[in-house]
Amino acid sequence: MNSIFYKDMMEYLPLREKTLVPHTFAADRRALLSFDRHLAERGKSERCITEDDVISWIQPMYSSCSRSGVSHRVGALRMFLQYLRHEEIPVYIPPRPRVPGTYMPHLFSDEELAKLFCAADNFTPKTSKDDPRLRMEFPMLLRMLYSCGFRLGELLAVQVRDVDFVRGVIFLRDTKNKKQRIVPLGNTLSEMLNCYCLAMELLNDPDNYLFPAKNRRQSLPQSTARYWFRELLKITDIYVEAEAHTRGQCLHCFRHLFAVKSFSQTEQAGRSIRDSIPFLSVYLGHGSMEETERYLKFSNDMFPEHTSLFETYAEGIFPEVCYEE
Repeated sequence: MNSIFYKDMMEYLPLREKTLVPHTFAADRRALLSFDRHLAERGKSERCITEDDVISWIQPMYSSCSRSGVSHRVGALRMFLQYLRHEEIPVYIPPRPRVPGTYMPHLFSDEELAKLFCAADNFTPKTSKDDPRLRMEFPMLLRMLYSCGFRLGELLAVQVRDVDFVRGVIFLRDTKNKKQRIVPLGNTLSEMLNCYCLAMELLNDPDNYLFPAKNRRQSLPQSTARYWFRELLKITDIYVEAEAHTRGQCLHCFRHLFAVKSFSQTEQAGRSIRDSIPFLSVYLGHGSMEETERYLKFSNDMFPEHTSLFETYAEGIFPEVCYEE
C-alpha cells in the first residue's frame, strides 16, 4: 500500500541518487519508503504534510534506533520535504535531532609537529622485510597530509598522472561525496615532491602511485601508514593510548589541523569570514559547510578567538549533526 506522495517520492529518489554513494542512497530510500508506508497507514489523502504526520513517524524510532540512526532518517526525510516545498506543497519540516559527537581529534602543537617531522626524516624501517623506500615515502606522506589537508585514502590513491608539476597542483579523481577537485601545492612542497618522485624513480610511468607498495603496482596500504605513524608517535614520546571506541591520535588529525590553521591564517590576513569559509569548504571537498563546521569546532583550546568567529557566522545556519570523516 502506497501513499498519495509515492509518485513524488519516485520522482525525487533518482535525483537524490545522483548525489549520494550507493550505501547512503539505499539508507535514504529505506527511510523514505518507511515514511510513505506510515502515511498510507494513516490514510493520508490531502496533499500536505503536517507536524503530526512527521512526529508520529519519528517518535517510535527512539525505542528501536540509536539517536544517530534517528538523526540520519530524519535528515533523509528533511531533504524530501524540502523538495515537496519547492513544488509548493505545504509541509512541516522537523528539526534534525542533535547527536553529540564522540570523535575528538588531537590538534598537534608546533612543538609536537617539529618532533614528528624530525623523527620522520630520520625514519628507518625495523627489519629487512620492510620496504626500504619507506624512509623516503613516510616523510613526504606526512608533509602532504599536513600541508594540503588530504584524506589519507585519497592521497594514497594519487598516481603520477594526477600531478601537474608545472602548475603545482594535484588532481583528485574519485573522493568522498563523489567529488573531484584540484589541490594546489605551495612552491616549496611542489619542489620537494618533484625531488621525491625523482629519487623514487616514479616519473618514468604515469601509472605509478605517489606512495607505492612494495610491489609498486599497488599503493601503500592505509594500515601500513597508520602503523608507522603510531610507531613515530611512540618514538617521539607523543603517543597517548586511545580510549575505547575512539580513534585517538591518527593521521586524520592532520586534516583537522590543516582546516583550523587555514581558517586562522585567512582571518589573520584580514579576509572576510564570509569569503574564507565557503572556499575552505570547497577546498576540503566537503559535501556542505556543516562538515567544515565540525572540523573547526574542535579548535576551541588552540584557537578560541577563531572558533567564536565561526560560531557567529554559522549561528542559525547549520543544524547539529553527527560526525562523519
